Amino acid sequence: MTGIPEHRVFGIETVRLGLDEADHPWRLAEHAAIVAHWAREQVERPWLFNGTVMLHRGLRIDGGGLAGTSHRAPYAALLHMIQSRPRADVWHLFGSAVMLSSDGAMLLIRMAAKTANAGRVYAPAGSLDESDISGGRVDVDGSILREAKEETGLDLSGMAAENRLLCWRDGGLVAVFRRFLIDEPAVVLADRIGDHIRTDPQQEIDDVVIVRKLGDAGPTVTPYMQALIGFHFAAPDFNSGWQAGGSG
Repeated sequence: MTGIPEHRVFGIETVRLGLDEADHPWRLAEHAAIVAHWAREQVERPWLFNGTVMLHRGLRIDGGGLAGTSHRAPYAALLHMIQSRPRADVWHLFGSAVMLSSDGAMLLIRMAAKTANAGRVYAPAGSLDESDISGGRVDVDGSILREAKEETGLDLSGMAAENRLLCWRDGGLVAVFRRFLIDEPAVVLADRIGDHIRTDPQQEIDDVVIVRKLGDAGPTVTPYMQALIGFHFAAPDFNSGWQAGGSG
């Protein structure tokens, strides 16, 4: 139906998400279940914040990219969607910055205990939110750069970026990646990120993970990140081309 492959990494040119100011139909239908689920989460994880994020519908392959419609929703709705995995037209799409060092390593982060993904290892990423809305659309590339800066302290906007985006899907979860090549070795980058982690008032990250081969990310790496690591180290030649100065 959607034409979006599952459980394999593939390339796309763009992500086009138009903003609909109305409530997502799935969120309206699931209102009572969302409220009940959030009440349970507040007992178990009271530090979670019910901010505004984006849920999507109608996600599909269109003209070499992904296209769909985005709706504002409370984080409680997204959390319920992720855990219940509904068979409905509701999607969680997010962008992720894959940071590559000059000596061939990939730099990942491990999430701190008081986060929704405690202990999980992946590249900098986060839910699309209000700050990613621009001109009636949701800017996934902007979110990729923003999350990388917030979580690692690194400004990737001036780094060499791969022309294409990479994508991986599992049901209604869609991870979108862009690879960035940074002209510094992994240990230097890890030290810089570590300095940011120690001084960041949010304290969302607790460590940097240097990956040089499949398996280095450890047992708590997310499935989508494991797939991207396998894809990258199987063929790290980037035959799709690069552009200087970030993804534009």
